[in-house]
Amino acid sequence: MNHSSIPVPSKSSLLYVEDEVIVALDVSDGLEHELGFEVEMAHNLRTAMEKCDRMSFEYALLDMNLGNGENSLALGLRLAQKGTHVVFASGYNRNEIAEIESFQLIEKPFQLSDISAAFAAEREKCV
Repeated sequence: MNHSSIPVPSKSSLLYVEDEVIVALDVSDGLEHELGFEVEMAHNLRTAMEKCDRMSFEYALLDMNLGNGENSLALGLRLAQKGTHVVFASGYNRNEIAEIESFQLIEKPFQLSDISAAFAAEREKCV
């Protein structure tokens, strides 16, 4: 994974939702050790929603398609209403996912620098 030159606030809380466990472990490690996030991970929508009920997050990186017909759109909208900076990740391109046009989208496969740049753009939107 590439290092990023765009810093995020130290130890910002991040919800990372990814159904592919191996991918999730690899990306989570980079989010924590290279980008400095404090990461809470979920591999399905139910677990992610439970974490949102118990905790608040400054950032969220959400895999759009979570398998078994689930997607993270409702979760992203809920988090955004709470003031969370939300970025979606998908193997599809933006033209195929019209529902998230107001959010940042990074296409898989991605690098840590893509994540950092997307969160920087999301923060700029709120200024």
